[in-house]
Amino acid sequence: MNDESSTEVVRALTIAGFDPSGGAGVLADARTFAAFGLQTSAAITSLTLQNPERVFGALHQTAEAVRGQIDPLVKSQLFACTKTGMLPTREVVIEVARLFRETDLPRPVVDPVIMSSSGQRLMDADALSVLLDELMPLARLITPNIPEAEALTGTTINSEADMRRAAEILRDRGARAVLIKGGHLLGGDAGGTPAVPVEEAIDVLDDERTVTVFREPRVVGAELHGSGCMLSAAIAAGLGKGRLMKEAVNEAKSFVLEAIRGSVRLD
Repeated sequence: MNDESSTEVVRALTIAGFDPSGGAGVLADARTFAAFGLQTSAAITSLTLQNPERVFGALHQTAEAVRGQIDPLVKSQLFACTKTGMLPTREVVIEVARLFRETDLPRPVVDPVIMSSSGQRLMDADALSVLLDELMPLARLITPNIPEAEALTGTTINSEADMRRAAEILRDRGARAVLIKGGHLLGGDAGGTPAVPVEEAIDVLDDERTVTVFREPRVVGAELHGSGCMLSAAIAAGLGKGRLMKEAVNEAKSFVLEAIRGSVRLD
């Protein structure tokens, strides 16, 4: 993805958790930014205790520690783009929102990491309302998956129409743009039809009331730890390089889809 001929250093900042297995969090963000030709700086919000299959716990940073990591960076560097990932506590969310209000950091791509795929909660319940009220209005884009969008909106999402409605609710709450990621979308009906993954992978982008639906055939057997981190970082990178929102999302989806296809086991 690094097709730029300029030698100018373009910097990206990620504010997220540290996954020791390397699949998600700031390490995934750094690899993604590098693939797009950006240099990464990172602030750690939590140290997760995990392997690629399961999260066993987390050691959260204080709000002061997060601020202490970022303050020296913004005093000496200019960033083309920013993204946030795991923001585990109410205090950390408040401090991160304050940083974006008080500094020249560009509007972030906010990936609202609430729960791990193995069921470990990664964000305190009382941090959700603060994210909605304080951070989301400052974001350039928020990128929840289906379970995250349900938690943020209090709605149930079973269809493309539900995804559109959830995006509209979040935009009405102050988001400038919302990308509802449909990888967890299940088919089924109220009559008892079993819920199974739909054949298409559907993502719904609502960018200041302009709605774009991205459709791709679902990749059967694909398991890619950290794909959500990669997608939000890739979108941030595209925006930082001057892409329009729709272009940045489309390019990021292609990048992640290539990685997902490479993760499919054939045995």
